Amino acid sequence: MRIGIASHIVLDTIRSADESVTESIGGPPCYCGTTSRRFGFDVGLATRVGRDFPQEMHKMLRNNDIILSDRQVSNTPTTRFSLISEGDSRRLVLSAKCDPLAADEIKDMKVDCWLASPVIDEVTPGVLAAIKQNRGKKDFVMLDPQGFMRTVGSEGQVALRDQLDLDLSGITAIKVDSQEISALTGLQGLEGMQALRSRGIKFVVSTEHRIIHLLFEKIHYWIKMRDIDTPDSTGAGDVLCAAFVCAYLKEKDPLWAICFGAGAVRAALETKQVGLAKIPQMSKIEQNASYFYNTVGFQQLS
Repeated sequence: MRIGIASHIVLDTIRSADESVTESIGGPPCYCGTTSRRFGFDVGLATRVGRDFPQEMHKMLRNNDIILSDRQVSNTPTTRFSLISEGDSRRLVLSAKCDPLAADEIKDMKVDCWLASPVIDEVTPGVLAAIKQNRGKKDFVMLDPQGFMRTVGSEGQVALRDQLDLDLSGITAIKVDSQEISALTGLQGLEGMQALRSRGIKFVVSTEHRIIHLLFEKIHYWIKMRDIDTPDSTGAGDVLCAAFVCAYLKEKDPLWAICFGAGAVRAALETKQVGLAKIPQMSKIEQNASYFYNTVGFQQLS
C-alpha cells in the first residue's frame, strides 16, 4: 500500500532539556514517512524544500525509500523551526517558511490513503479539499490539525489559536490534543471528542499527558503510558498518526491500530534519541502493541 503525506519537510534546531543542541531533518514527511516504511508502506510526499536543503538529507530520505522530485524543490528556503524544550512543554520559533502546496499535485498522486499534517500554512483549504476528493483506494484520510493552529508573532515566536474553523467533512480520522479539541469544538475531553465524531469523523484519537484516547462508534478506549525520561519528544505525534493509519489499514481493527500507535510512541521515546534517530524498529513496536492490547481501558457510551 502507498500512503500520501501532505506536509512540509522542516529543518529543526532542537534544544533538549539538558541544553544540548541538535540539528535535525524533521516534519511529518520524515517522521510519518519513516514510520510508515517500518509498516511496509510505500510513501508518496506532497511537500516542498528549498535549494538550501542539504544533500546528505536527500540521501537520508532516499535510504528510507522516500524520494523528493525536482518539482518539490523551491527557490524559497526550506521551512525551519527552533524547538526549545522547557520542562514538559516546548517553545517553537519559525525562522523560514517554504512555499505552500498546490492542489494540482494532490490530484495527480496515486495513493491508497492520505495523512494531512501541516506544520504551518502549507496545506491551504483548497489543498485539503483536493486531498478529500482524491482520497485513495482505501478511502481513508487522517488529519493532524497542528499546523492550522499555529500563528507567528514577533521574532518568529509561534503561538496557538484559541478557535479553529475547519471543514472536517470527508475526514476519516483525526488526531488532536486538548488545545486542538477546545479550538475545534469549544469543549474538552470526551465531550469534545464526541462533538468531533458528530461531524462525521469515524476515528477520534486524542492525546493528553501519558494517556492516548480513541473514540470509535460508541466505545471510548484509552491507553495509559508511564513517564519516559527522554531528551526529545519531537515527532511523537507524527509517529502515532502514521502507526495508527498503517495498522488500521493492514488489520482493519481500530483497537489494534491504537495499540500499535501507542506502542510506536513508547518505542520511539524509549530510544532516548533525538530527531529522526528515535524512529523505532517494527519488532519493538509490535512488542509494545501486544502489551497495550492487554491493558487498554474501555467504556461503552450510551
